Amino acid sequence: MKPLIRVTQLEAFRKYIEQSDYASYEITEQSVIDSITGVFTGNFYTKIGKAFHKIIEEGAPKCEKVDAGERTFLYYSKEQKEPVPCGRSFDIEGDKVIMDIPQCKTALAYRGEYPNAFHEIRLYKDFGDAIITGCADMIDGIEIRDIKTKYSHPTDADYINSCQWKFYLQLFNADIFHFDLFIFEGYDKEKHGYDVRGIPLKRYEPAITCYRYDGMEQDNYNLLYLFLEWVEHRDLTKYLLKETIE
Repeated sequence: MKPLIRVTQLEAFRKYIEQSDYASYEITEQSVIDSITGVFTGNFYTKIGKAFHKIIEEGAPKCEKVDAGERTFLYYSKEQKEPVPCGRSFDIEGDKVIMDIPQCKTALAYRGEYPNAFHEIRLYKDFGDAIITGCADMIDGIEIRDIKTKYSHPTDADYINSCQWKFYLQLFNADIFHFDLFIFEGYDKEKHGYDVRGIPLKRYEPAITCYRYDGMEQDNYNLLYLFLEWVEHRDLTKYLLKETIE
């Protein structure tokens, strides 16, 4: 049995080994180990993102109406209130993510731009010493689109330097990969939690587009071999010997 590796695990490893003094070495080796050994249960950021993805993927996912009301939060240790508009509540792994109507319409408008796209397509590819798998958010013709919800201003270099698009282009035998980013401006998890109503949702434009290049596949193999050596050295290979990705 060959190791079965998610592209997200390779990206976690790449971030760890390529981080610099400028990043204050914020990415720990333990975080990479956790991506291999642990079961990630999600957090505020990922679950809000899943609700947004759900609208794009399904168009009209199951949800519940939520009336307008007030949000209570602490500001300098004092309780404050602010009005929030009506919205829709989505059950994401047992938590209720609430979005307002303009936010839902932003997701629907994006879905409408690519009416013929295929959503959530997972592929597996044999790379010789390992099987690598990735799930594309959208396949539109011969191009791949990856949708990310962000909660602070993004930096293009973070995506251009990523190995995700390189492995996806190889996995799906494609030439063009787009990162489509949507920013919840001013989100504060302590204040908003899973209720993002009233927060401006802005699309980051233009999309960050990456292209296949000569030597891309070799770069992928080089990173994979570094990862496999690191995994073997730390006795983590056993965690990658799975039949399927959960």
